[in-house]
Amino acid sequence: MEKYQKYGINPLLISVATGQDVVNLSPRPTVAMLPGKYSKLVYKHIKTVNAEFPENSLRLTCKKCDKSGDYDLGTIVFSTDVTEPRKEVDRFQALGYFRCKHCNAAGEWELSPRIQTMLAAKMAAATISSLNGTDRPDGIILGEAIIDRVFLPRWGSDAESYFLKKLSETPDNAYLWNRLGNTYYRGKRPELAVFAHEQALVKDAGQVESHYSIGKILIECGELEKASEHLRQAVEFSHQYKYMTAYDLREIIVGALEILLTIYKQSDNKINMLPKPNEQAITQLTKNQIAATAMLDFEIEYNSRETLYPLAEVYLGERRNELLPEECAIRKRNNKAVWPIASKVNKQKPSKKNKNRRKR
Repeated sequence: MEKYQKYGINPLLISVATGQDVVNLSPRPTVAMLPGKYSKLVYKHIKTVNAEFPENSLRLTCKKCDKSGDYDLGTIVFSTDVTEPRKEVDRFQALGYFRCKHCNAAGEWELSPRIQTMLAAKMAAATISSLNGTDRPDGIILGEAIIDRVFLPRWGSDAESYFLKKLSETPDNAYLWNRLGNTYYRGKRPELAVFAHEQALVKDAGQVESHYSIGKILIECGELEKASEHLRQAVEFSHQYKYMTAYDLREIIVGALEILLTIYKQSDNKINMLPKPNEQAITQLTKNQIAATAMLDFEIEYNSRETLYPLAEVYLGERRNELLPEECAIRKRNNKAVWPIASKVNKQKPSKKNKNRRKR
């Protein structure tokens, strides 16, 4: 098996991204065929990136080629809606993204009676734990995973097909590329996730969520410098990002600042935590907004998320006005005098005569 061919890739993904006719592409693409900077790098760390998603490996049979294999279904969601006329075995969704190891097909799987029994047992255990208030089994969620309030994907590949269909109609839609990247990430395919997020940035350099997602993936690969570049850009562009509420956007910025502060510490203060004033997006913030930071209290503490909220709101720009006053973290500096009181003389530059005296 080729070095970058262990996990299946949909040829349509490359077709939509590059504009090539899918019939001219390999029916079994490899990671090496994905355009972009990061997919191969992330592939080398695929076992450790997004390890927070537990493994749920089951044996499935592909209906296309009638061959069986073990596949990681990732997070399994069991529906609790008993009003839906569905069989017990059909009441689950698998968020993991995988394709047939033999023919690269996806979405049509046969579950043996043994696997159906195992799934029923998992659902029963999750239901009981929910009723008893105890911890639910790893990788099991009760509810429904729904896209755009209308589509319930059975498999991770169904969610991929949903977004690729929309992208085939509007390939320059950066927000859809971002959502596809999120689908791959939840599906435990970070090398495809980073590719989709890169495509989002090709279409829109200000796609804040994709910058943030790439930064998070790269930090897990140990790429501090590259990760910080994208996280700083997530902060930079946040004031003009319209696809999230101001509250959710503030959480993204705070998350980026948290990681950037960690990178700053780990690099012995060599890798910048904050965007430079002359960087692309920051220049669009008015000078008055930047200057206003001088009137704010900032006491950033390492490992204290709350202290980053005022700084995050500065980068929100005018979008911070969407926050309720009582939920806004920015506070104007206390004007009460503190000891010692600095005089006007102390703030002035020393005279030339004084400068010479100090040199002695």
